[in-house]
Amino acid sequence: MAELIDLTLTLGSERISLVPGLVGVETESIQTHATHARSNQKLCLATHIGTHVDAPFHFVDGATTIENMPLEKYAGPALLLDLRSVAKGQTPLSVSELTDAGANPASVEGKIVVLFTGWAEAESGGPRFYGHGPYLSTEGAGYLAECGANAVAVDFPIDKHPETPLSTIKDFPVHRLLLGQNIPLIENLINLDKLVGKEFELWALPLKLKGGDGAATRAVARVL
Repeated sequence: MAELIDLTLTLGSERISLVPGLVGVETESIQTHATHARSNQKLCLATHIGTHVDAPFHFVDGATTIENMPLEKYAGPALLLDLRSVAKGQTPLSVSELTDAGANPASVEGKIVVLFTGWAEAESGGPRFYGHGPYLSTEGAGYLAECGANAVAVDFPIDKHPETPLSTIKDFPVHRLLLGQNIPLIENLINLDKLVGKEFELWALPLKLKGGDGAATRAVARVL
């Protein structure tokens, strides 16, 4: 049987960093074992918190929403790029750093490209997660798109975050570039150190939310 590795942060845990301007994760009991001999809960969360995926509509007005995205965009063969030795806080990851880690047209085409920096393991849940870590350069995102990436998965905020939640059309260029080419994002992965040097598939199927710009996922690697 193939080995499965959970790449997902636990919703509601202290490991979750709040996205500036968005709500956190809230649960509330509706029925309890004491009152109804069963448990039912109400869940409230933003569509982009914890381990989640993006749909093009997240940054492209009128583009495809999450329930209409092909499932193949969020599942399939993956390529891990180990960038831990070059990833630096508040510094963009360059094309040359991607290629040095193994990205090229032959290796990337049709794959979910996983960018591993170690940032989520070190900082997720803390105040530095957003705005202090590495991010992908616009040129790097363009290179992955040109190489035919199926999706891009990360363990760090892929864009440089603006100073306030009041973003404009000029902010989040990597999101706009990739989602504008129907290349979805899979964000806030953990346990990527367990995949170094291995061949694997990544499965990050989202909740089927009507009109959704993204959704939570239980991201899992299937080691081949």
